[in-house]
Amino acid sequence: MPVNLMNRRGGLIPGVALAVLALVGCSSTAGASPSPSPTQTAAASSPSSSASASASGSARSTPSGSASATVNALVPGFPQQVVPIMPGATTLQTSYDATANPQTASLVASTSATADQILDYYAGQFTGQGFTAAAKTKVGTTDSQDFVRSGGKETVNVAVVVVNGRTTFTVGASVAPGTIK
Repeated sequence: MPVNLMNRRGGLIPGVALAVLALVGCSSTAGASPSPSPTQTAAASSPSSSASASASGSARSTPSGSASATVNALVPGFPQQVVPIMPGATTLQTSYDATANPQTASLVASTSATADQILDYYAGQFTGQGFTAAAKTKVGTTDSQDFVRSGGKETVNVAVVVVNGRTTFTVGASVAPGTIK
């Protein structure tokens, strides 16, 4: 039975982005077991995507089927005014769905910055946009912070993982269509 990530706070994008983070951080070594599929990884990591999310999951969305994604670049129309790219970070993957309600955008990137530097940068960006920051959390090796506004109808999650000295982070946003211009 497929995992329904749409009922989790933040929608599908943070769950998928965490799966990408898990896969990006993996390195190939002799004798290593095969990497799990993105669906398996998302199912295994979904509880860490938002340790503070409510069980009811007030922010819900329906996949529209028109999401765009690309690797090592910004997908056309990516809303950098909502999800800015941290200076010095290298974009690994982006996705954006302008037709969903709420609209969704995700960014996966790597940098030499620390987890605290990344979370602090994005805290400044999102609180400046009117989001309220939740406390930083750490689940396993993932540092994370959630942001909400509009009574929890708009959410952002920033998750950071350091694997083999490489810092990779994901930002997943689910926001009202009127806020992305």
